[in-house]
Amino acid sequence: MEVKPECIPCLIDVRCREVIRVLDDSPEAFKICLEIVQTLLKLLDETRHTTKLATELYRLVLKRLGVDPYKGDKEAANEWALNVLPSAISMLEEVDDPLERFRAAVRFSLVGNAIDLGVSGYRFSLEDLERAFETVRLEVDDTVEAYDRVREASKVLYLCDNTGEVVLDRLLVRELRRLGASVTVVVRSEPYQNDATMEDAYESGIASEADRVIAAGEGTYLSPDLLSKPFLEELENSDLVVLKGMANYENLSLLQRVRPSGYLLLLKAKCRPIAESLGVEVGDYVAKLV
Repeated sequence: MEVKPECIPCLIDVRCREVIRVLDDSPEAFKICLEIVQTLLKLLDETRHTTKLATELYRLVLKRLGVDPYKGDKEAANEWALNVLPSAISMLEEVDDPLERFRAAVRFSLVGNAIDLGVSGYRFSLEDLERAFETVRLEVDDTVEAYDRVREASKVLYLCDNTGEVVLDRLLVRELRRLGASVTVVVRSEPYQNDATMEDAYESGIASEADRVIAAGEGTYLSPDLLSKPFLEELENSDLVVLKGMANYENLSLLQRVRPSGYLLLLKAKCRPIAESLGVEVGDYVAKLV
């Protein structure tokens, strides 16, 4: 996705907040925040792709801080999700109809997508999310057609997004396999914000639900020339590709260079550029086939 004017202050705000969380209001924090702005200006001469800019700036932050600014948040999100998982499983098991159980699993996984610390001005509460299991509504709802696609599929590629969320993704991965599909789960190859990595795949339990777990490529930027060979093979050969979250959606145009169609977008639109591109309002949930 090409960067929009309001993406620029968002990128700066998110990266500088990460610095301030660790270094507070210190001269070193000021110095790093200034470097973030200067680096962004240089990067904009080379690329206008949102995930490329975000990935490079996050690498700069990690290099300067030397610690993961999201470590505590990721642990808290996983702990919350693992605590609510049994009740979510019970709710699903009460649904006898396979179609409705699949649609419920999609909704539950979408509630998890609300766990996002990388969008300027966006806030969420874990307590509110638990209540959302029974109230979440999809503004774009292609789940019936998606169900039909899954029933015909032998292989599904599932790109995960955030920690915490990845625990709830277990429910949907379980349903995909119950419908007969082999599922390969994809996580980040390196730390990026509160996104799920290979370590999180095993800690969350999604690795045990899937048939295979692989890493994609460099950070959150999924340019075909940087993708791992296993990921490219799965992208080309899967019958359906599930893209969870905004960052994976922002990479759609890059992935379409390899595979033009056959994607299921599952996300909460948390900012205006993403919402407008999908024809929805900020805060809406989307399950869209592309």
